[in-house]
Amino acid sequence: MTFETMGLPPWLLDGVRAMGFERPMEVQARCFGPAMDGRDLVVQSRTGSGKTAAFTLPLLAQVKPTGIPTVLALGPTRELALQVHGVIEQLGKPGGLRSACTYGGTGFTAQLEALHDGVDIVVGTPGRILDHARRGTLKLSGITRVVLDEADEMLSAGFYEDVRAILRMIRKIEQMFLFSATIEPGIENLISDMMVDPVHVNLSGDRVDVDRIENVAYLIEEEGPRIRSLVSVLESEDPGAAIIFCNTRKTTESVTAYLRRRGYDAAILNSDLPQKQREAVIQRMRDGRQNLLVATDIAARGIDISFLPCVIHFDLPDDTQQYIHRTGRTGRVDRRGRAVSLLSARNLHNLKRIEYRYGIKLERAQLPSREETLKMLALRRIRELKEKADCQPVIPDEFQAIAKEIITDPDAETLVAMLVDQYLSAGTTAGGSVSSDRGYDDPTRTESGDGASPGGHGERPRPPRKDGGSRRGSGGRPGRR
Repeated sequence: MTFETMGLPPWLLDGVRAMGFERPMEVQARCFGPAMDGRDLVVQSRTGSGKTAAFTLPLLAQVKPTGIPTVLALGPTRELALQVHGVIEQLGKPGGLRSACTYGGTGFTAQLEALHDGVDIVVGTPGRILDHARRGTLKLSGITRVVLDEADEMLSAGFYEDVRAILRMIRKIEQMFLFSATIEPGIENLISDMMVDPVHVNLSGDRVDVDRIENVAYLIEEEGPRIRSLVSVLESEDPGAAIIFCNTRKTTESVTAYLRRRGYDAAILNSDLPQKQREAVIQRMRDGRQNLLVATDIAARGIDISFLPCVIHFDLPDDTQQYIHRTGRTGRVDRRGRAVSLLSARNLHNLKRIEYRYGIKLERAQLPSREETLKMLALRRIRELKEKADCQPVIPDEFQAIAKEIITDPDAETLVAMLVDQYLSAGTTAGGSVSSDRGYDDPTRTESGDGASPGGHGERPRPPRKDGGSRRGSGGRPGRR
C-alpha cells in the first residue's frame, strides 16, 4: 500500500508529502481500510510506531469542515494533546479543517476563543475536556467519532472515570479508535462496554521491540551514591541525548542539581514545572539544543522526540508496564535505541518481573571504576575546552600571565580545580537541593577531590545524532447498543 493508493483527498496527499512521509508505516496501512469502512479499532502499538497518523489520516479524509466539533481525541497529557493537535492542524488546514487543543495547567481564555471561533476537531486531556463540557463551553452533542490515544496511560493516570463521564455525554458515537501500548483489564472493560465489534490490530504484542532497542543493565553497588553511578553511565554510554527517568519529583531535582553542578547540560521535567517552561524544555530537546532531560513518568507522558537515542532508568519503575512506556521513547520510527538501567541488588525482583513479562533479557554491563570515570570526564572536558579556545578571540596577556603563574605555583592543582568549579557552576540554575537521606549527597561538600569532576557548562550543547546513535560510535456506550 502507498499513500497514493489509499484514496486520500488530493489536498491531504499533498500534506502527507510535505511532512516527508514516503510510505505508510505498518500501523497506518493496517488501520486505514477498517477506519474508512466505519469500523471501531483497538490498536495495540508501541509509542513511536506512527500511530498518530494512523487515526488522523482516515479522520481527516472523512470529516467535513462545518465549524462544529464532530471528532474528539483524548490523550493523557498536554504534550501528547499538543502533538496530535499539531499534526491535525498541519495536515487539515489545506482542507479547511480546524482543530482546538484544550488541556489543564493553563488559562481558559485562549482555549475558549478557539472553541468560540468554530472548530471541527477537538483534542485534549480528559480533565479539561470535562471542565469545558460541564461549563457548556464545549458542546459534545455533535461528536460522532472519538479517539482514545495512549489509553493505558490515561487509566494509570486516574482518568478512567473522567473518560467514561465524557463518553456518556456524547449522544451517538458512530466510531471509536482506541490506541494503547498494553491492554490491561481496565481497558478490556472499556472496550467491551463502549465499542462495537472492533477490529483488533496488534503490533506491539505487549513487549519491548528488541530488534531496535538494546536493553542494558549496569550493576551498581548499594553502598555507593547512586548518582555517581549515573555519571559513570553517562561517561561510558556518551549518548547524544537522553531522558533520565526517576520515580519521584524529589529525585529529579536532586539528579538535575547534581548533574548541572558538574556541568552536564541537564534540564528538569516534573509536574512542578510551569506549562510554558515544560513546552520550552521539550522543544529544546526536539531541536537538539538540550542534551539531557531528567523526568518523572507523569511529566514525560506523550513526549515525542523522534531521534532520541537513549533512555536511562535511574530508578527502575515499580510498575512493569511503565518500563514499556519509558523505553518506547527511544527506538522510534524505525530508528535504533538503547534503554539503560541502573541495577542494584534490591532491584533484582523488579528486573526479573520485567524480563519474564515482556520476554526480554537485559544485557548486564559493568560500570567503569571511579578512576576510569574521572579520567574520561577529564579528557573529554579538556578536548571541549580546546575546541572552545579555538573559537574564542585572543586571550588577553593578563590572563595568560596569570595562567603561567598558576602552573608554577605549588598549589596549582587546587587553584585549577577551583577555576574549573567556578566555570562549571556558572549559570547553573537548577532547582532543588541534594538530598542526603536518599544517598544523593554532593560529595564536594564532604570529600576532597570530587569537585574536580569535569563536566561542562556554558558551552554550546552538542546536537544529538540524527541516526539515533551515540557519540561513541461503568455506563454503556450511548447510541451504539
